[in-house]
Amino acid sequence: MKHIVEENGTVRYRLLHIVDVSLYVYWLIRILFISLIFINPELFPLYRYDYASLYFWNHRNILNKFFALILILFVFTGLLGMQTFFFNNVNKHGFQLIYDCIVRNTDQYYKSRDTDENIAMKLSQRFEDYQQQFARNHRLLSQITPIANRMVSFKVWRDSWVEMDRIDKNLFGKINKMRLFPNASIKGRNYILLFVLIMDFCNYCLHIFILLVLLIGAFIVIYFQISQFDIVQNSFVLKLSLMIELILFIHNTFVMLQCAMLLSGVILATYHAFHNQLANMNQNFMKILKNSQNGKPINMTVLKELRFIHIEHNTLSYYVLHGDKTTWSQALYYYALVSIPINVLFMCELIVEDIPAQTEFVFILIALIHVITGLIPFITLAHVSSAFHKIKDYIPAMQLQLNRSTHIRMKLKYDDLYERLMSGKKIAFTFGYLGNLTFRGLFEAFLGYIAAFFLIMGFYIREHST
Repeated sequence: MKHIVEENGTVRYRLLHIVDVSLYVYWLIRILFISLIFINPELFPLYRYDYASLYFWNHRNILNKFFALILILFVFTGLLGMQTFFFNNVNKHGFQLIYDCIVRNTDQYYKSRDTDENIAMKLSQRFEDYQQQFARNHRLLSQITPIANRMVSFKVWRDSWVEMDRIDKNLFGKINKMRLFPNASIKGRNYILLFVLIMDFCNYCLHIFILLVLLIGAFIVIYFQISQFDIVQNSFVLKLSLMIELILFIHNTFVMLQCAMLLSGVILATYHAFHNQLANMNQNFMKILKNSQNGKPINMTVLKELRFIHIEHNTLSYYVLHGDKTTWSQALYYYALVSIPINVLFMCELIVEDIPAQTEFVFILIALIHVITGLIPFITLAHVSSAFHKIKDYIPAMQLQLNRSTHIRMKLKYDDLYERLMSGKKIAFTFGYLGNLTFRGLFEAFLGYIAAFFLIMGFYIREHST
């Protein structure tokens, strides 16, 4: 994300991603040419001259026209991801919000790191406290010193990250604030930071895993199958072309993986930023309501807190609605239109075709990555919408506690907020024209997926039987 925002517009940035787009366009043309053999193999006998077309033709029971369509849709997904992240206006509010969550918050963390001496003192004190607590709670295990020390050390390491022992909390919370979320709590910012660090580690591991899978798969396919074709053995040009296309295929796969990780990462980071702040606001609102119902008077301090909650709720609502309208709505719309057919076609291939175990494993792996990177982020965004509207369940009770003469302005503000939450535009991200990204919207999308599945499955079976 730092590369996208800070290097956007430079010559190196434009050249790098124009090359990425060019390679994807090349693969789109390549797949379209290969698919011609399924339209009319006699009119387009490309398998006589092209090793990729010959490979598809020899395995046409699996690598059929529907598989070619899956590849085309994957290429469009990659192009959509690059257009969304690499060729968009980074000055839009949606990008600045993500930059604030992922990059600026992480930079402020490193700027707020405490001295090594203070960190060592905090860890030492935490270790002593946990050791005493462990000895009280587990007297028998505490007698086994190596096991006890290892368990206590692990808990100290874990909680030192959760409690942010490595930073100066006053500096991090009061001076090195986030720009668009200046009122975010230290706990909420810590969750975002830990998520970013974990995401970086998972991204690194996933790249290594995918690289190993690609290299092993490429070795099996090329060495044992494609390299045995006569047209490849008799032509040095085709051998060289095969190696070049293998490198380009691995590169394009990693570009698509980066776009998928970017999509998941920015959505989940946004979720943590919004949800933690909304949860804290809702908790404070319910606490004020409970205290008021128990007879505690509403003084100026409470009114300031209610005013802050109202203003912050409106600000966060603007962040969601404006960012969705300018940046994410159309991207999520096209992503849904492309992703649903991909998943349905994969399911059709797995159900109908007699696929070897190795190929079935690859198909299942791709389908799982596709589902995980798509479904989980969308569920979290639906959860954000639910958190925005949760406060409406407590506003009527709060209105009864506010005095109609001395608290009239506050009553009117929350009355307006309640009306907007009940009857106004849903505070949620959207799938473009498909609807709101809420739990109800996801359920409707699931019903649409079921309908698309049976529709495409029927067409697939008819084509398969002819």
